[in-house]
Amino acid sequence: MKWDYKVVSVDSLFQGSNDHDIAVSKEAANSRRTTAIEGMEKTLKDLGKDSWELVSIIGDFGIFKKPAN
Repeated sequence: MKWDYKVVSVDSLFQGSNDHDIAVSKEAANSRRTTAIEGMEKTLKDLGKDSWELVSIIGDFGIFKKPAN
């Protein structure tokens, strides 16, 4: 089988997570973690709708594949 590949930066996987400040409380850290998780789930669902499957995360990059047309 032949594959198409897509490489994206890990930062682009975390929609809605533009805050780079240090969390000063456990609640703030949990809130930021929840936002990051929700953003990544949305991105993965969006890519999955186009048949992209996450193969690996290597360093700062996510590698996706889907069957070639």
